[in-house]
Amino acid sequence: MKTYALLAALLLVTALAGPAGQDPVVYIRTELGIIIVSVDQDKAPVTSANFLRYVEAKRYDDAVFHRTVTTANQPADEVKIEVIQGGLLPPEKCFPPIPLERTSVTGLKHLDGTLSMARSTPDSATSSFFICLGDQPELDFGGRRNKDGQGFAAFGRVVQGMDKVRKIHQSPSQGQVLGPPIKILSAGRPAGPDRVAVQHILIAFQGSIPEAKITRSREDARALALEIFERAKKGEDFDRLVKRYTDDEYPGIYRMANFGLELLKEKKEYSRAGMVWSFGEVGFGLPVGGVGLAAYEPASSKYGWHIIKRLE
Repeated sequence: MKTYALLAALLLVTALAGPAGQDPVVYIRTELGIIIVSVDQDKAPVTSANFLRYVEAKRYDDAVFHRTVTTANQPADEVKIEVIQGGLLPPEKCFPPIPLERTSVTGLKHLDGTLSMARSTPDSATSSFFICLGDQPELDFGGRRNKDGQGFAAFGRVVQGMDKVRKIHQSPSQGQVLGPPIKILSAGRPAGPDRVAVQHILIAFQGSIPEAKITRSREDARALALEIFERAKKGEDFDRLVKRYTDDEYPGIYRMANFGLELLKEKKEYSRAGMVWSFGEVGFGLPVGGVGLAAYEPASSKYGWHIIKRLE
């Protein structure tokens, strides 16, 4: 059985591994914001491929972070740790368990921001993963948190969004159970070009931007946004439309870097992870010169309707 499991895992590595030397990047979009993780497929190929398999199958979409372990909520544990845990799925949504990649073999350590797989016995990890708050050496091979001393399979790290990890860690809980759990809205690999420049028109409504004095209703905002969108698609001068209609600052131009990329300071770039979700989805999905609409939706476009034109 173990030989079969190892063979299956190695086949999975071949199927999902990216170019050598390029660590895959994954966004974990939660209701508290986006966490960007880098997956070390070179040092932990089996565990990385397993995680990417769940991501690419969209199994983490609509899952939750269900557990927070703090210094205060583990009184019965002699060896204390600090982590958040998520991605626990029902058995019917889980792929077969994978062999344990011990840190004594991979060379990875459970440091602040490390991404690792939850397990009970060796070779039992499936979907559930955790993120370390601070260095956690007792989770490495030879550590005492799991009495078998085999440690856990570290396989990646948070590269952006540790503030969101800390928010989850500090969220209300009953013991170690987050109450309510923190929703994972989606998880995926970055799509689109590395960098874009867009210009946009924001059509807001009363209350959508708390500090702004906007009196139009949501229905009027929707109608106006759709009208402007049609005019822009027909080729009307976009800059003039921005100047006349936007509820954001003119000229409304944003340069954005895709998930996991360093920002180019000389270009005053914004991170896609820091933008309203639908804004990034539309902007990175457009061809140069294309126009798109990010419709109002509380979870993904909370300020109103964005009419977006890709400039570069």
